[in-house]
Amino acid sequence: MSLANPAAHLRGHVLALAALAVAAPVTALAQAPAPTPPPPIFARDEKDFEGLTSLALGSGARAFGMGGAFLARADDATAASWNPAGLSYLRRPELSVVAARNASARGPAGDFPDDTFEGYTPDFMAAAYPIEFGAVSGAAQVSYQRVFSFGGERLILETAPSRVFTSSTEGGFDLIAVGTGLRVSRSIRLGATVNRWFRGYSQRKFRSFVPRGRQATWQDIEYSLQGWNVNLGVIWSPVESLNLGVVGKTPFTGDVALRRDRRDDFSGTLDPLGVTENEYTVDDVRLDFPGALGLGASWRPRSALTLSADYTRTFWSDGRIRNFFVLQPTEPGKDPPVPVPYPALPYPTLDDFEDGRPRQFDTAQFRFGVEYVVLGARVKVPLRAGVFTDRQYFADADGQPPVFVGFSLGTGLILGPVLFDVAYVREQNTYLDPDGAAGRGTSVTSVFQRVFVSLIYRHGS
Repeated sequence: MSLANPAAHLRGHVLALAALAVAAPVTALAQAPAPTPPPPIFARDEKDFEGLTSLALGSGARAFGMGGAFLARADDATAASWNPAGLSYLRRPELSVVAARNASARGPAGDFPDDTFEGYTPDFMAAAYPIEFGAVSGAAQVSYQRVFSFGGERLILETAPSRVFTSSTEGGFDLIAVGTGLRVSRSIRLGATVNRWFRGYSQRKFRSFVPRGRQATWQDIEYSLQGWNVNLGVIWSPVESLNLGVVGKTPFTGDVALRRDRRDDFSGTLDPLGVTENEYTVDDVRLDFPGALGLGASWRPRSALTLSADYTRTFWSDGRIRNFFVLQPTEPGKDPPVPVPYPALPYPTLDDFEDGRPRQFDTAQFRFGVEYVVLGARVKVPLRAGVFTDRQYFADADGQPPVFVGFSLGTGLILGPVLFDVAYVREQNTYLDPDGAAGRGTSVTSVFQRVFVSLIYRHGS
């Protein structure tokens, strides 16, 4: 083959090689996977759920006086929150109301505590009425329950760097339940409730810093929730003194509207000219609430003595929040930054995924309780006690969920149609915090305390 123009031919080869040299890294860059974004880091005051997951079990001072071992013994107006099959025991119209106090303290084991919370909340209200269809008897009920209460005051103190966090919160995740429990045979009781989740909470936060560009931050948060789920329950009595119970609570995805307003003081003197603001609202946040499954047994060897044991597992490893966002500070003289929502985060830990799996676990509770009723001429006095273990949803520094141990005490007064009950619940554990110094974990102690007060009125004879 002859070359009419060797110079032109050589120049063509050089240009082709140069084009390949430029195209090769571009192609490699296009084929390379996108860099993984750094995991989100959230301040401690963004995590308001610690100690609350076990509250999804149910309500009532009588039940919690027995350590929450009530799935097979639910036979009063709070049964809808534990096992709706227990509504079948109601033989008279009932009105009930429950209130609660929640408190927690957390901090380094040698300098305890540095994170405290205290709040009061309405917990449960219900109206029930007995029904009968031939050989089938039971009761229908409408009830209100504050399943998760965020209401209260929280204080977080940090020393390195020196910061103070305070928050004041009102509200919680509430539901209205309509349900029934029926005795369908001599030994089988069935129940179900349809639950409408609603409300949410409003929160005002304040953070103070060592003067370092910013001195203070204020945030106002409005968080509303809507959703539906169902509770299903069965109680089987193979013999008159023994009950075996099963309850299931279906998962659901709630619609959330989230509004945040943030102000930052860059002046160090609270000069209005040095305070910047950022505000953002979305209504497409989605919250995946987990389902739960519980098993229980209750034995009544004598009419005045009841022994109960339960196991409940809530599938919090499936909990997710989608399109969640936080606000960044607005620098003086600049436009407010638009937040970038997170497509999906484990909820409630808000921790990032590790190897494609969330660092979040199913919770599990083993509970044992006893009730003994002292019978008087006109007054009955129940005495209750319980013990339980409570596996948490978050991981410690060893990558395992800490298991809290707790106890409860309760008593009351039964005077004719009026039942008054109180209960005290306490649980705690010391574990290695994964956010400790140098990543090795710091030993922290967490204590959760609750007080429940219940009043039930049973009409008629």
